[in-house]
Amino acid sequence: FVSIMQGCNQHCTFCIVPFTRGRERSRPIDEIVAEVRGLVARGVREVTLLGQIVTSFGRREVPVRDGRSGFVQLLDALQEVEGLVRIRFTSPHPKGYGDDLVEAYGRLPKLVESAHLPLQSGSDRVLKAMHRGYTRERFEALVGRLRAVRPSMGITTDIIVGFPGETEEDFGQTMDLCRAVQFDNAFVFKYSPRRDTPAATMEGALPQEVIEERHRRLLDRINEVGARRYEALVGRPVEILV
Repeated sequence: FVSIMQGCNQHCTFCIVPFTRGRERSRPIDEIVAEVRGLVARGVREVTLLGQIVTSFGRREVPVRDGRSGFVQLLDALQEVEGLVRIRFTSPHPKGYGDDLVEAYGRLPKLVESAHLPLQSGSDRVLKAMHRGYTRERFEALVGRLRAVRPSMGITTDIIVGFPGETEEDFGQTMDLCRAVQFDNAFVFKYSPRRDTPAATMEGALPQEVIEERHRRLLDRINEVGARRYEALVGRPVEILV
């Protein structure tokens, strides 16, 4: 695990991180590459790049070059590290998947065909209240673009159930989107207020029993979809890294 940046500028209404970790600060690409070379010299074969919103890497420090963001330039540099077999990263933001990053999955052999795309909700109304900056339509289109480049792409996500004001209709839209997108897995969280965040004072707090019931239903849906995707792999040869 290699930390490439600290902080967050997103200010989602449910999250305290921007207040506790400050604004985004990125490390120089050369420094990160040197750390990875050192890890590879010690036997490491796979690295996971870490950042609160890792796809924001270098947004202010690294100028766009040949249409490629600072983050994609970092991926390009790590692709050239001899002895490194796999590159992963977490956690990104759906807004950070520009054409250059989507294209990188088809261009960089070491970039693992796996994308963790935090959805949080399938309801446009709730996404707006969360200050996420995208719609369900844009999210679903992004998944389609990624799978067009790498059909075997594994897609995982984060979802919050029980956000203040979430109606049964809002929750149903999340359930429907999970069926449409076919996530391989998901981290499903029960909303809980964080002090000093805008969501903590929003009207429409849900009873705990409602949150628990929706959490169970969504987990059942995620597990059902994931099981079908995993079962499709039975009998197929795949490559693993030990």
